[in-house]
Amino acid sequence: MQNQQFRCGQIVISVQVHCDHNGNLYSNKNDIIRNFPNATGFKVGGEDVVFLKDENNNQSNRIAHYPNNIVDFVTDYNPYFPLSPPESLRNGVYSHHQRNRSTSSLASVYMAVPTTPGRARSPSSPESMFLPCSPMSLAPPGWTSPGAMTMGGLQSSLPSNTVYPGAESPHQFYVRQPSPEPVMKAANAYPEMAAELLRLLIGGGGAAFRDLKEDLNNLAQSHREISTDLKKLLVGQSDSKERDEEMLRQQQQTNNDLRVVQQGIDAVQQGIDAVLTQNYELHEYPIPRLFVILPEKKVDSKGKSIFDTFRSKNLFQEKFRLYFLCECGDRKKGDEDYNHHTLDTSGPGKMDEKHPERIHLADHEGYEISRPKKFFEQYGPYVLTVLGILRICVYAASIAAPPVVHVVTELDKWARVAEVATKNTLDAVNVSIDYLKTNLIQEGLLASSEVGGTPGQDTDESAYSHKTLAGADLRQLDTFLRNKDKDNTLGKLYRITTPKGHVKWVCLEHYRFSLQAMSMKSLLTTVRSNGGKYEQFLCKVTITLPSFSLAKDLMDQLEEQGSSISEFNVTLKWVFDTLELHTIVESICRSNIRVLQMDLSDRNDRIQHEQTKNRYRPLLDLFGNMNLQSLSLQGIKSFGHRTIDPHPNEPPFRLRTYHHLSGIGDKDIDRISNILCHCPNLVDLRLGSELGSRVDDNLCQAIKSLKHLEVLYLWNFKHRTESEVKGLLSSVVEGTKTLRELVIVNTVVDAVELRTLVQVFSRTLEVLILDPVYNEFDLATIIRNGSARFQARPSPPLTPPRPTASGWRDPPQPAKTPAATRVIPFSKLRQIHLNTDLSDDSNQQLARIMPLLSLTHLGLYKSYSTDAVIQATDFTSVRSVYFCKCTGNDLIPMWKSFPETGYKGSNQIESISLERLKSPGTSTAIECLSKVAIKRLWIGGMRSSYLKEVLKTLNLSKLEVLAIVNCEYKWETEEVLVRRQKQFSDKLKVYLAHNHQCSDIGDADVYKANMRDDEGTLYTRLRPDRIETDADVNDLNLRHKLMVRMD
Repeated sequence: MQNQQFRCGQIVISVQVHCDHNGNLYSNKNDIIRNFPNATGFKVGGEDVVFLKDENNNQSNRIAHYPNNIVDFVTDYNPYFPLSPPESLRNGVYSHHQRNRSTSSLASVYMAVPTTPGRARSPSSPESMFLPCSPMSLAPPGWTSPGAMTMGGLQSSLPSNTVYPGAESPHQFYVRQPSPEPVMKAANAYPEMAAELLRLLIGGGGAAFRDLKEDLNNLAQSHREISTDLKKLLVGQSDSKERDEEMLRQQQQTNNDLRVVQQGIDAVQQGIDAVLTQNYELHEYPIPRLFVILPEKKVDSKGKSIFDTFRSKNLFQEKFRLYFLCECGDRKKGDEDYNHHTLDTSGPGKMDEKHPERIHLADHEGYEISRPKKFFEQYGPYVLTVLGILRICVYAASIAAPPVVHVVTELDKWARVAEVATKNTLDAVNVSIDYLKTNLIQEGLLASSEVGGTPGQDTDESAYSHKTLAGADLRQLDTFLRNKDKDNTLGKLYRITTPKGHVKWVCLEHYRFSLQAMSMKSLLTTVRSNGGKYEQFLCKVTITLPSFSLAKDLMDQLEEQGSSISEFNVTLKWVFDTLELHTIVESICRSNIRVLQMDLSDRNDRIQHEQTKNRYRPLLDLFGNMNLQSLSLQGIKSFGHRTIDPHPNEPPFRLRTYHHLSGIGDKDIDRISNILCHCPNLVDLRLGSELGSRVDDNLCQAIKSLKHLEVLYLWNFKHRTESEVKGLLSSVVEGTKTLRELVIVNTVVDAVELRTLVQVFSRTLEVLILDPVYNEFDLATIIRNGSARFQARPSPPLTPPRPTASGWRDPPQPAKTPAATRVIPFSKLRQIHLNTDLSDDSNQQLARIMPLLSLTHLGLYKSYSTDAVIQATDFTSVRSVYFCKCTGNDLIPMWKSFPETGYKGSNQIESISLERLKSPGTSTAIECLSKVAIKRLWIGGMRSSYLKEVLKTLNLSKLEVLAIVNCEYKWETEEVLVRRQKQFSDKLKVYLAHNHQCSDIGDADVYKANMRDDEGTLYTRLRPDRIETDADVNDLNLRHKLMVRMD
């Protein structure tokens, strides 16, 4: 154990030193000031000692260790040695714990005597000595006068020891012999002072010491009171700071509330403006405001109606037709009124100059004009302006869709018809513009200066040089029309109002679009305000309903307004009864929903068993709905007890897809079997969940009846009486003709039936997932038998000869095609996931066909020659991978396909699942994960040391899902992620899970949600919104949910 020596005057103490995490020795100031509380600094060899900084680069109370030097104290006054050394001082040892004992046990007193009057020596001055005075030793018998004190007496009375460092304790010190010369000089220089000092010590020293001790105690008490006051002051300052911060937060909240209120006021003001605008325009524009004058139509030689030309040179003798225009047109994206079906919101008195090409002629035969002269006097310039707009629109429509080179005959015919109609309209518009310009100028109804160009060559500016008509002018327009409609629907146009209150007249088609958009807006507001989501391009709504009242309102809106919603994903989060479920099902059946996913959230028996009989009975109406094509049910408990069988005379259901994603118990099998027998058109069937399901002969026969089945998912199945599931896969072989997808998860199936099923459909299978099947899968036999088959093709017919002017061009010859073509098994396979044992022969056969496959997913379980399969894989099209028990070196071909690793490979991998990664090559895998940018990473069964290394360097630039399952995950592991949270993407979510068999892995409280507060803990824990934990989750379910199916 090492010590550091400190000196104050002639007092030298020894203090034990400490060691930091880097092995450096230092002394703590707190250990030193226990002996010399008045020390303000330290020096070594006359140089100041600087305090060290701690690991966080903050100022500390540490000073460096100087093993060969004595550190001197720096104070503002001369230090006094303890006035009451104990009896142990006679033996040469003075303990730190004995300094506070009573002064009655003192054997001698040491007082500092300065050598120069009026000046105190510094603590380190060699001339500053202590004069030892003892009432017992300095008062010889017969002493009568202070003058009896002699130099010899003073010298003989000096103690034999003074202070020097002790070795038994860091707070002990010894007494060593001082030099007597300075004392002798002081006594000779001030004999009276020395005599008076001796007299005081001998005569009244005890009282003086008691007064000094009392003063010291009072001083200590005052110090404690001051310290208490200072602490109270600091607490008050802290409370004041918290009050200030709370006031600041309240002020910010008030500002936010004011902004919300202001936004509400603005919205109300906009609503008021819209109402005022609407009231104004409804009065001002009772009829359409866009109209043009065109020649009358005639019937051509082919019986088609086309625009005629003007024959008379007199404007008032020619026959005209007035045509109204549809004021349709979308606002550009970003405008307030923008919507996929929302119309343009041009205000009154302003043409739609931004999108004139959206205007078109209404589907109407037009109106005759009764008083042409008066009409052109009042409306001539305006009609000319609208004609200019219409010409631009028609011209844009003629070039919007360029002709297609290779078009079938029927389409080409209709394209030519549309082209002729557009050209005829454009010609009529041009003729009308030229004719009106010329005649209006001649009649003095239009000044030549108002014409922006020669006839037929108007500029865009001239087309918009005139304002629209006032409301009074438009209200007089119907007085000029002869053959008006009986129902007063001018031009077959309908009046609508935009959200800003503007009035528009549109055709029937755009009128329907506007109604649909307005109704959808209310529905989508309800969906989004309750946390739902609307996917416009899929026409899909996803929402969770916490109460029946909200569900009732939404269903009413969906039934009335959601005509364009075709896919509905709903979760019921309340304890519903049969009547409430019937109301929801009835609304769904009356809507246009084609695809329905419903989660009843009834995984536990929340209601007594006797009260739940026929609780799911309304669900049977979904199976019989004529519109519904796909139905997915999950979160169901006791399905057989809570439903009934379909009526035997009921017609077959039209469902094409049925997913029963809940456990199937013994009492559920018969009910599901009867329902499947009523669904002969099923193409996609998915049964089971992580809760476990049963199968018997009735269910096998029901699946056998599905002749059109193409997709089959079986999740966690067991036979009712046997350990293996038998008869189920053979019934698929006997029933269906084409199987495209086969997914078997956590199911013990008969190995022979599985091999037969895969071999029969090896040429049609696109997805093959076995995860796991717990039996060795004989893939080698399937590939050999599939490769040995030959599919004979009939010879093509003779090529007919073609005649020419001189005879036959070529003699008839058969096409040169081989009589048979070799068929490769699994040629259509896109996803293969084999989490099961494969023999060496099976892996060799799989490696032989892997270069021929274009896979999007690859999953392998480490067995014999698995590295050969990975080596032969073409990763160009792969999007997700899964490897179990593989070594890092096995995965090198995959890492080389990433261009980020420095190789010239390419792939589309977005998801990687690694379970129980083995050595050698672990460091290579960790290094590659730090380089490649993926979206999902699933890690299973990894030790804490490897896991921390992965998380320290993992590329987080694009990561959205990080799943850590059955790993040694601890709080210190999470700390690694927390320190990198600034690199997280906005979508990143961390999943932590382990099953009950691994409950002793890592820290148990890591998987508790209440261990993380809302804000997270700085440098130690993630925020709850970033992490999802589950202490007892099925890791297989989580991996399939996040990783397996990526397309």
